[in-house]
Amino acid sequence: MDDIAARYAADGWPAKVDATGPALTAEYSAPSAGPPPWHVYRIAVETAMALGTVEPGGATRWRF
Repeated sequence: MDDIAARYAADGWPAKVDATGPALTAEYSAPSAGPPPWHVYRIAVETAMALGTVEPGGATRWRF
């Protein structure tokens, strides 16, 4: 978690690890983010699909 907080801090947002563990806190954030702490999740995508809804239509799939 420390490495994630350091990456945000390097980009100008002074985030730090919250005392609860898997969360970040900072003195300020976007109003839409709600109050701290903000929990961090990792999503490992293996497959993504897209479906065209207008002509010519079609579908595709990506595997990562």
